[in-house]
Amino acid sequence: MNKFYLVIKTVLAGVFALLSVFNTARGGGDFEPSAPVEEGDSSKYIRADAPDTGIDIFNPVEEGGAYRYGPSMILNTDGSVDLWWATDGPGDISDLVGYTRLYDGGKDRSSEKAALQPTGGGWDNLSTCDPGVIKFGGYYYIGYTTTLDNRGVDNDICVARSKSPDGPYEKWTGDGWGSEPYPLIEYTENPDYWGAGEPSFVLMGDKLYIYYSWNTTTTSTRLAVADATDENWPATLEYKGIAIPDKTGGDSADVKYLDEYGRFIAVFTEKRFSTGSYVAVWESFDGLNFRPSDIIKTNTARYLHNCGISGRADGHIGKGDPVYLGYAYGEWGPPGWSTRLHKIDLSLADAPDTDDAAQENILTPVNTRPVKAIPHILIIKAEKQAYNISEPTQIITMAFDDDRYCFPILLGTRFYGYDESVVKIVGGRMYPVGEGSTRVFLEWNGMRADCLVNVVSGE
Repeated sequence: MNKFYLVIKTVLAGVFALLSVFNTARGGGDFEPSAPVEEGDSSKYIRADAPDTGIDIFNPVEEGGAYRYGPSMILNTDGSVDLWWATDGPGDISDLVGYTRLYDGGKDRSSEKAALQPTGGGWDNLSTCDPGVIKFGGYYYIGYTTTLDNRGVDNDICVARSKSPDGPYEKWTGDGWGSEPYPLIEYTENPDYWGAGEPSFVLMGDKLYIYYSWNTTTTSTRLAVADATDENWPATLEYKGIAIPDKTGGDSADVKYLDEYGRFIAVFTEKRFSTGSYVAVWESFDGLNFRPSDIIKTNTARYLHNCGISGRADGHIGKGDPVYLGYAYGEWGPPGWSTRLHKIDLSLADAPDTDDAAQENILTPVNTRPVKAIPHILIIKAEKQAYNISEPTQIITMAFDDDRYCFPILLGTRFYGYDESVVKIVGGRMYPVGEGSTRVFLEWNGMRADCLVNVVSGE
């Protein structure tokens, strides 16, 4: 059966190219930047409730293993929601950042595509995951976790920018924006631990607040601040301290600013991947010192993890805005994880509310879906992220679809941007010219990828 589908999908890749012409995104639109707000009443606490069981916006294919997690969501003026999440990748890529647009509270959504993927042979050569997205100055910025960088450290944080939510994105290079990624935040402790990652952004005037996970023996959430008026704001980063202390089985905190109530709100999951899992809600008035305020457990799924909360493009939640909570759920391993979306209610209470911790959440099986006959391609990639060649070598363009099938693209790939003193490419075949390294860019049907080619001596 697998071979049958691979053949069919390879043949129908051209059909996908034709159909994608008609799959145009419907309009969204930005809110005006949030006006300065006054600090809220610290004698009151945020109350957050999920009034119903929510809806699934992703289910893995029936053969299992797929996932979407850690949604980062931007609310548009027409009520649609731009959503980025981590998705499984093909071959020598472990994670991608996928993009889709939600309509009607998640009941409908656009076709998904990969907004961001690793740079072959680069700092993020294996993984781009755990996205946190904000928009200002005309750019969408995706902060993301890298895995197993060139120094052998597990995770750092990189950032990329684009004029369009679905890309293409250029990456922070350490002194500007281009194709060679360099960390926004570099992990500096024991490499045996998980490291740094899972960023979240809030714009406060001309200051960009960056929240991120830092893991040694436990996981805390840290805060750094940058100058948002500087195009190269990653170079202005200043560490401010620990915002949320060590969590008890918790993960990444997604942070927004509540304009109506004059405070920051952070959500993260506790007791993740367990029957007792829930969403913790914390708050802060200065952006650095957070306190617990509520727990969301009733109506949520068991085994939940890696959550996110919606906000406007600048990371604020305006008065009257619909607010959505999303998370992945399912046990580790097959059949994979589903992603659930809840519309949540926010209000104020006189005291922190932890009563929900004693309530039962919902035993929800991960529903699977059948394989599609016509492929929907998420990304293209070179067969390898990096090549070492000393003789003519074929470079094969692979397509990866949302059924987790990876198959070759037979025609139509354009190769460009490489150093012709190192390699020459004719008809998808690489011919060594001189020793050295060059990045090779690929494009097919508007999708782009890259790989690193090293020409070495054949002796």
